[in-house]
Amino acid sequence: MAAPLSSPVVHFLLHLFVFISFSNAQTPTNAGIIIDLERDPATLQYIVKVNLGTPQVEVKLVVDLAGELPWFNCHEGYDSSSVEPIICTSPICSQAEKPVGTCAEPESETCSINLRNPVTRSIGQGELISDIVSVTSNPDSQATPVLSSRSFAFGCAANSNILSGFATSSKGAAGLGRSSALSLPSQFADGFQFPNIFAVDLHDGITDEKVLERSGKIYFGGGPYIHYLWGISDLADRVLTYTPLLINPKRKDEYFVDVKSIQVHGETVPIDENLLSIDDTTGMGGTKIDIGVPYTTLETSIYKAFIKAHTEWVDRLNIANAELMDFPNITIVAPVAPFTVCYDSSTIIIRGPSVVNNVAPSVSFVFPTSVWNISFFDLVIAEEGVACVAFVDGGLNPITSIVIGARQIGFLEFDISRSRLGFEEPNLKECVGC
Repeated sequence: MAAPLSSPVVHFLLHLFVFISFSNAQTPTNAGIIIDLERDPATLQYIVKVNLGTPQVEVKLVVDLAGELPWFNCHEGYDSSSVEPIICTSPICSQAEKPVGTCAEPESETCSINLRNPVTRSIGQGELISDIVSVTSNPDSQATPVLSSRSFAFGCAANSNILSGFATSSKGAAGLGRSSALSLPSQFADGFQFPNIFAVDLHDGITDEKVLERSGKIYFGGGPYIHYLWGISDLADRVLTYTPLLINPKRKDEYFVDVKSIQVHGETVPIDENLLSIDDTTGMGGTKIDIGVPYTTLETSIYKAFIKAHTEWVDRLNIANAELMDFPNITIVAPVAPFTVCYDSSTIIIRGPSVVNNVAPSVSFVFPTSVWNISFFDLVIAEEGVACVAFVDGGLNPITSIVIGARQIGFLEFDISRSRLGFEEPNLKECVGC
């Protein structure tokens, strides 16, 4: 890593100026930005592609929804002339989690910090740096395009050991934590002067005729979220429904929501209500969003009740089909790990709503004043000809009772500024065959 040094005084004044500028920000008027996402087929981790440094290079970071800050291994294969160390007396350094004793010595210059591996939950050490990030404005926005590049703070890992469990192409983690001033949403909102909002599009399954590829996106700063709707050439902005984000007093960077119940085709799954609440003392229980988890995990008693409700729906559907004498029975087949209930996919016939009792499986998360329907995302093709219920057993006494994972998330907006989560029902055409 090429790291030109300046005097501590210059660094302090530079970062103090940036800090004060962020604090005195006016009402955001700029367009948001869009960054590409890809999913690693081996680990199922979502990876954001960040353009960093001088000369500009693409650095791939595993998305960490609860991460305090973005960080990567800048000591191996990264040579930027614009990288700058951040000193320990900087206001920016004061916002990072630091090892005991950091800045205790007057002669200490660099800001030593702790870094968290979201896969192994291990803690490593590094230092805080800043470098130039180049971005692309949302082309569908009518607001003022953002400046193409400016400097932001990153953690630099001391070595590559902290990358254990990461996709081989990734160099670090993109922290999107809710409460941290150093998370990417917070830094981008302050630096580019737009709202503290980000959105993830994980199941962008329509092939774009212009680029002939399937890709996900992450939006910072809000919409519009233009996408293909029902027809190949039909474009529309997403229509979102909102529910409040809850604060877990023990894990403030995570994104919790108030799930009151789960339904399978309108039938409420029996759940111990105590599991759905967050314990203010321990932080245990409740429901959170985590795209680092491939499939929604449910505490064991919730999982068993959920699976029972799903198989009972199959029984009811088979009885109805027998009366119609038109559709085959849905056939249960040997499970494919990590799932416990799987079906012969050829016996699950998707029909329109006009066909009595013959509809695809439907699961809903019920909030206090709204319902999030995840139709078509409760099953996954585990292998050829086998469709499995894409929920997994989270075990007894997990830290969080329900963790809504990536498979069940099509598109979500995390509006940190208003403390709310925006969602929409999946687009049927986007999910056929997914």
